[in-house]
Amino acid sequence: MQQWEYDISVHTLREILAQAQIEDGGRVLFCGVEGQCFFDDTPNPYLHAITGILNERGREGWILAHTVLRERDMICFWRRPVA
Repeated sequence: MQQWEYDISVHTLREILAQAQIEDGGRVLFCGVEGQCFFDDTPNPYLHAITGILNERGREGWILAHTVLRERDMICFWRRPVA
């Protein structure tokens, strides 16, 4: 039976902006009044920055299990097989 180890990472707006090499403190994630957040209308530098953050963890063998997007950060839940 496969065994897993888990990790949780929080990526702040500041980290996403740094990855995108953007100094502007503008919105990266768009959240509605009901608390649902998305980045469908986000400009491409932000999408590339988020992809870069996710790919860094993927190169370490982590599999993204779930993501929670909030207005000022992104919480990622990861897992990877235990050797």
